Amino acid sequence: IKAWGDRLPVGIKLVIEGEEEVGGAALTTYPPGNPDYFQADAMIIGDMGSVVPGRPTLTVALRGMANVTIECETLASGKHSGQYGGAAPDALIALLQALATLHDEHGDVAVDGLRREQWAGGGYSEEEFRALAEVVEGQPLIGSGNLGSRVVSGPAITVIGIDAPSVAGALNAVSPRARAKLNVRVHPEQDAAEAQAAVVRHLEAQKPFGISLTVTAGETGNGFAAKTDGPAYDAARDAWQAAWGSEAVTAGVGGSIPLVNALQQAAPDAEMLLVGTTDGYANIHGPNERVLLDEFEKAIVAEAEFFGRYAEVHKGDQG
Repeated sequence: IKAWGDRLPVGIKLVIEGEEEVGGAALTTYPPGNPDYFQADAMIIGDMGSVVPGRPTLTVALRGMANVTIECETLASGKHSGQYGGAAPDALIALLQALATLHDEHGDVAVDGLRREQWAGGGYSEEEFRALAEVVEGQPLIGSGNLGSRVVSGPAITVIGIDAPSVAGALNAVSPRARAKLNVRVHPEQDAAEAQAAVVRHLEAQKPFGISLTVTAGETGNGFAAKTDGPAYDAARDAWQAAWGSEAVTAGVGGSIPLVNALQQAAPDAEMLLVGTTDGYANIHGPNERVLLDEFEKAIVAEAEFFGRYAEVHKGDQG
């Protein structure tokens, strides 16, 4: 904005959001209920960045998410594995059997009702992904299809927590109860509650050794898919290419940003540009998080350049 001084060629509304760091939810519910404050032709959301340094990126898809908890209780208390093992129902074994049904032999999610499509956009190469994920040498990636269809336009189910006896504190006992929490990542355009219900149905249908399970739905958040054929995207591609000196790419991200969906609900006709100053190696939300000054400066130049190019597009539309 300062780069244009008093000659700013477009109107600006500025929304500052910092609730992610404190767990607040006001700005995920406020925009849909107060849409007049958020009307715009285009929104620039500065929460993303380049796939890798030097590769200007427009993020066009975010997966949604849903949490599910699964529990199993089979005994009033733990029983000696020598006296009772082999007949007494082991809650942990039953839970593991149920969890094992969530994926097929390739590592693909095996739950009916979860949307998956081939990803046609850009993103990481497998070599870049391996480096970013710090995959141990010699270990394979899981799943089938191109990388984008596994981490952007397809589902993922991760066991993010499990209650079970620790190895250090192990006892020779049949487990009386066990519990796990699952995080489900959802196709950008699938309703997260719909996907969550599919996972709940799948797990409720499992009866390992005839043992019943209790499945509980948790939090949900819908994903995001951008419309990329409008004038804002035309102007942004040119602006980001000019700032970096190389062609801008589009990419999807497997993570979720609930605020983006809330803003889209408030202003469904606005073009949504997800950009920013970070890059794939910035280790966001991790130790030694960093931003490269070169990427930061180019992102500022690109946004300032976008204002001018977008104004020219609108001037042309108006004759």
